[in-house]
Amino acid sequence: MKDPSRLYRWMLLWTSLVALGFLLAAAVRENLLAEWQQRQRAYRKLLAEKATDARGRELLRNFRIELRQVSVPALGAVDRCVSCHVGIDDPRMTDVPQPYRLHPVEILEHHPVDRYGCTICHQGQGAATNFHDAKAEDAYWDYPLLPRELTQATCMTCHDVSRLPPQDVTLVLEGMRLYEQKSCGSCHKLQGRGGALGPALDNEGLKTKHQLILTNLKPPYTTWRWHQAHFRDPAGIVPGSQMKNPTVTEREALALTAYMLSLRQRDVPESYLAPDKIAQKFRALSPQPQPAEQLYRMYCFACHGDGTYGRWEKTFQRFIPAIRGTLAATATREYLETQIAQGRPGTQMPPWHSQAGGLLPKEITALADYLRASPAARSARDLAARSRPVARGDAARGQMLFLRNCAGCHGVAGVGGVAPELANPVFLRAADDSFLATTIRNGRAATAMPAFQRPDGAGLSDAEIADIIAFLRSLESPSQQTAQAQDKSRAGGSQ
Repeated sequence: MKDPSRLYRWMLLWTSLVALGFLLAAAVRENLLAEWQQRQRAYRKLLAEKATDARGRELLRNFRIELRQVSVPALGAVDRCVSCHVGIDDPRMTDVPQPYRLHPVEILEHHPVDRYGCTICHQGQGAATNFHDAKAEDAYWDYPLLPRELTQATCMTCHDVSRLPPQDVTLVLEGMRLYEQKSCGSCHKLQGRGGALGPALDNEGLKTKHQLILTNLKPPYTTWRWHQAHFRDPAGIVPGSQMKNPTVTEREALALTAYMLSLRQRDVPESYLAPDKIAQKFRALSPQPQPAEQLYRMYCFACHGDGTYGRWEKTFQRFIPAIRGTLAATATREYLETQIAQGRPGTQMPPWHSQAGGLLPKEITALADYLRASPAARSARDLAARSRPVARGDAARGQMLFLRNCAGCHGVAGVGGVAPELANPVFLRAADDSFLATTIRNGRAATAMPAFQRPDGAGLSDAEIADIIAFLRSLESPSQQTAQAQDKSRAGGSQ
């Protein structure tokens, strides 16, 4: 009989030889044909071409093919980028291709490689020894290599970007301008100031792709590609997003992306921070009031536009009031300050006082004055000044009048309608009877709110308006009614 194990012994022999062959090939590739070794051999040829003097020939003789790295414990960085980018500090390498080309000299003069490394500015997997792993776009690495045009975003880690040469940070500066122009602060908080509809952005630049919805994003999956696509079509990238489309070009989306990537709260030793960055941190501890027009653009414009016209917002399914028209003309400064500071509970209007939206009391007062100073408000102020005193009404009759004339827009009992909720506690606390009567009599120009008392006498009588106001007051809680009475008493005593 033939020995059946003979076949298996031959199979074991051949598979062992094949395995040894693979191991030998891997050893040769790792030790003799690694990418960084091939790069250094090519660089040695460039050195030979550049060796036209004694110093150049000395550099050629001393050049060794070896793994190079920069270790910066203070930044937690071990960067082997210099194993391939071996010519970054050789002034003769200005006309050679990457990865051998000279790094911009003005950057290295202030950021020597042995002190800063590479990844604090460029990101990427610093310990990698080949470009694929160093770039790390499709690898399990939190911070892939930034594209060249976005590298400027990391400057804000150690610098106040407004103090840097503008030509070095053009994208970030443009993104900052667009952030303000597009009123992104209406929904997003930054350094404690801003709205609450969207997430705070203070550390947006250190987010990883694992924190983002990538379902509708085409590869490669990186945070900057997500941001750029999201700025172009928010709902297309995040289904159901309430973010308004900022309507920006590709270049503007890239600038906003650069600004988002620059927002990072990385723990860097103070010895690495530039003096302008330390000064910026100090100024943040004692913020100065901003001009009212700038505040309006940054925090109000996204929802209210220029404030002249009310409009229907389909995303929120409600009317957005015209806050620089008749409303500002008929309302007192105190009313507007209260609405800005406390917001409108139950709506998308957030509170803006210092503990919520981050605005200083002086800024809230300045905003109220800015609303009242609009041309539309001034033209309507004379009409408001002629308003008659409001008599005491009957809440039961007022309820019937409210259901007949007001509930269609404002909802039964002042809630649940498409127009502003009149049972809102902040609104009732701030609005006095004169303001309510003037609004009912004259309506609000450029909105769906009609005038219920026309010059010809048609419409609601003064008594009926007083009844409606009495019904609205009945919607207040007892504590609100007490506070309202105290306010009236103080107002009467001061006259």
